[in-house]
Amino acid sequence: MALISISEAAKLAGIARSHFYSQYLNSGVISVTRDEKGKPKVDTSELVRVFGVLTTVQRTPEKTVHQDSAESATNPSKTEATQTAMIELLKEQLAEAKEREKFYQQQLADLTQTIKLLEHHAPKEARRWWHFWK
Repeated sequence: MALISISEAAKLAGIARSHFYSQYLNSGVISVTRDEKGKPKVDTSELVRVFGVLTTVQRTPEKTVHQDSAESATNPSKTEATQTAMIELLKEQLAEAKEREKFYQQQLADLTQTIKLLEHHAPKEARRWWHFWK
């Protein structure tokens, strides 16, 4: 496949260049080759291997945003339906997060109890001084 620069690779991956260097290049997750000028290049197949399908980042112009808002003003039922669906999705996510939190709190309590049991030392039987031969 094609060789691209580090900056282009970071843009395609959707992450910052510094993060791309520290997490993927320096750790050896993605291999780097050098071109004839000695500049580092990344093969796009490496990006696909690590990040999956790559999408090009396109910026939406402001006109598009205004057109969308004008369109939504003419069709309020679509906006309400979208908002209702989003609210339901957020409620489900909140419920899942609460369940996860309860689970982790229970796990933490169980582990704390286990640690207490492991660290618990039974009191030694008081020995009389004249029983030194036992």
